Amino acid sequence: MRLLITGNTGFIGPIMTRLAKSQGHEVVGLDVGYFSDCIPEGMSDIPPDRQIWRDIRDVTAGDLDGIDAIIHLAGLSNDPMGALNAQLTYDINLDSTVRLGELAKSAGIQRFVFASSCSIYGAAGDSDAALDETAPFNPVSAYAVSKVRSEEGLSALADERFSPVFMRNATAYGVSPVRASTSW
Repeated sequence: MRLLITGNTGFIGPIMTRLAKSQGHEVVGLDVGYFSDCIPEGMSDIPPDRQIWRDIRDVTAGDLDGIDAIIHLAGLSNDPMGALNAQLTYDINLDSTVRLGELAKSAGIQRFVFASSCSIYGAAGDSDAALDETAPFNPVSAYAVSKVRSEEGLSALADERFSPVFMRNATAYGVSPVRASTSW
């Protein structure tokens, strides 16, 4: 299967690329490259089979030629970044995500995995109760709102030909065990 992994040189992208390739998938990476020069000493990675250096806002239908499934990780990555410029967060995280979903559906790509966030649930407060996928949304930041609205936009596209799946990741932090290489 040929996978398009957006945000493949970010924090989670190199690990996702490695996992996909270890399962025998062909990987096309798509990333703007903001972090491609941030390679910790001694860390290497398995590069994608093909790399597209492009801002997620500029993806074209041609970028999806031959793609069987999309793992969409690209975006501004957290609450503090979203607070710097809410409109930019919506442009990158929301508008580009829904547009990518529309392009994918038009291209006949049925599988679309979207990296959402547990931030959509808001702060846990004093409750010790664990939240699951049925918990109500309580987004308290532009980042979290962008993830909720992206899920809504992708859900509106869902039908028998297009099946989006949402990964509501917990907060990722620390040094990534792998980083992308600029030699792609």
